Amino acid sequence: MKLIKKHIPLAIVVVTGLFTVASYYIPNKTSVDYLEMINKWENIVSAFAFLLGLISLFYSHFGKISRRTDGWGYSLFVFIGFAAMVVPAVLTNGRQMVDGQVTSLGWSFRSIYNPLSATMFAVLAFYIVSTAYRSFRIKSAQALVLFVAAFILILGKVPLGQIIWSRVMGWTHYGVDQVIEWIMSVPAVAGKRGIMIGIAIGTVVTSLKIIFGIERQYMGKD
Repeated sequence: MKLIKKHIPLAIVVVTGLFTVASYYIPNKTSVDYLEMINKWENIVSAFAFLLGLISLFYSHFGKISRRTDGWGYSLFVFIGFAAMVVPAVLTNGRQMVDGQVTSLGWSFRSIYNPLSATMFAVLAFYIVSTAYRSFRIKSAQALVLFVAAFILILGKVPLGQIIWSRVMGWTHYGVDQVIEWIMSVPAVAGKRGIMIGIAIGTVVTSLKIIFGIERQYMGKD
């Protein structure tokens, strides 16, 4: 049992991981064919993972409805929303327009999905403002730089801010649009690239830990 639950999955991960890494550094037809095969298997696994996630979501909300827990009424909308989008998609073969006419799927997108998406982002705006308020508390030099950059960006997005900038900072002979363009193209890009480098290094380290059997969370709690 230990061999089946522990050693065989670990061996599959090690062999597959090493072959995949080696295929990127050995450019030949065999490595290309191998990567194409891996991509196909990734699509298959992703489809099954999506199906399992969907089943888990339905099971969780069905449990809330059956037990009448707090907020169980909201769980009903999971099933209602799923049916409101999937059923029209099946009936129309995924087409929103047919001969210039809006199908039931197109109506669902325009009348249900898009308004709900706009509402969700509108609610998220309040959380963003709250987070920005806490972030812009000037307690260090880094927080001061963040506040000044954000203030300039906000100032340049409204006509009144542009007027204020021209009156107060006109002597610099730099418009607020030029300053915003410099902020977005130099420090913002540098920070973004630093974050991406950190993410890439973390991904490589995590992948190596999984390949060499150091990280085994994917094998379950046992």
